[in-house]
Amino acid sequence: MAECHPVGFQWVMEAKARGAKLIHVDPRFTRTSAVADLHVPLRAGTNIAFLGGIIRYVIENEMYFRDYVVAYTNAPTIITDQYRDTEDLNGVFSGLDEEKRSYDIHTWMYEGLERDDTLQHEGCVFQIVKRHYSRYTPEMVEQICGVPQALFLEVCRTLTENSGRDRTSAFCYAVGWTQHSVGVQYIRTAAILQLLLGNIGRPGGGIMALRGHASIQGSTDIPTLYNLLPGYIPMPHAHDDDTLEKFLEGSSSDKGYWGNMRAYMVSLLKAWWGPAATEENEYCFDYLPRLTGSYSTYETVMAQLDGSCKGYFVWGENPAVGSANAKMQRLGMANLDWLVVRDFSLIESATSWKDGPEIESGELRTEDIRTEVFFFPAAAHTEKNGSFTNTQRMLQWHHAAVEPNGAARSDL
Repeated sequence: MAECHPVGFQWVMEAKARGAKLIHVDPRFTRTSAVADLHVPLRAGTNIAFLGGIIRYVIENEMYFRDYVVAYTNAPTIITDQYRDTEDLNGVFSGLDEEKRSYDIHTWMYEGLERDDTLQHEGCVFQIVKRHYSRYTPEMVEQICGVPQALFLEVCRTLTENSGRDRTSAFCYAVGWTQHSVGVQYIRTAAILQLLLGNIGRPGGGIMALRGHASIQGSTDIPTLYNLLPGYIPMPHAHDDDTLEKFLEGSSSDKGYWGNMRAYMVSLLKAWWGPAATEENEYCFDYLPRLTGSYSTYETVMAQLDGSCKGYFVWGENPAVGSANAKMQRLGMANLDWLVVRDFSLIESATSWKDGPEIESGELRTEDIRTEVFFFPAAAHTEKNGSFTNTQRMLQWHHAAVEPNGAARSDL
């Protein structure tokens, strides 16, 4: 964090100066480790076992914030007696369809509205979690993660001493968690732990996703991702039976966030089209553009190389040096008819046609590159009004402090 997110890390250091404890869990020793109270080097990819061990410690030592857990989590809720855990079914949960390699989750459902606020019922969520994580002993954590038991227990004590009724602790993670194949499970496990400790929804708590740009978390709000509408609603695809009902049928779920897909989608369409969006015209659903394929950066680069993609906007990116297989990115941009780059300065994507590595090596010649490049000088965030979605997923509005210099303009 100290190296990749220095602006955010200044607040960590200010908190540390006021007495906060800083624990850094990372296989490497970095600048963050150098100022941490505890550095915990663990084997890469073993985060679930590490977090699971802390969950076991919290439950077994009754260090969870009981009033919070009972009032604000589903811990007291009783699950159907058809549910079976991994101990009962040789490593898998009930409902597994081995042929489809997926779970039927009906055996995981709540038993109506029944709950046990004493958390003692064998079928309540709390007891299921307790049994599931009972295997993650300090000995197992040491064996799997390579973290000495004494150091692991010090982490447990430090975290629990700084959580509860009067104190909170926050988890900060970045792509070191996200980009694992089980990254979602890492973050869900951290959520279980933070809920047990009462560190969700309270000042100073939370699980913070650190990103390298001011509003990357806002990319799903605006949205800037090709396959999403605001709020993670999927972009509709072009096909014959293209109605709102069919879209909702294919995109909704029986449970959780996506169980309310209709409300989210209708609300979004009404926000865009106002009084013109009515139930009779499916809230102007047919006004939305449709996807005809995948338009991620990788497919787009291949389309540039084969000549089917003629033009390209580079906006808040620098694919010539910042995307996977940068050489392919540069070769693709050298095969366009036109390229528009918007940035604060002449980044490599705007100049690789004349000074890129392929020009220096002789693989490409400037006079052979037909791409016409347009450069638009951009206004910085201090030079325009706008919003950020910060790492806590809170929306923050900011006003322009100064006017942009020269020909620089706002995105709008």
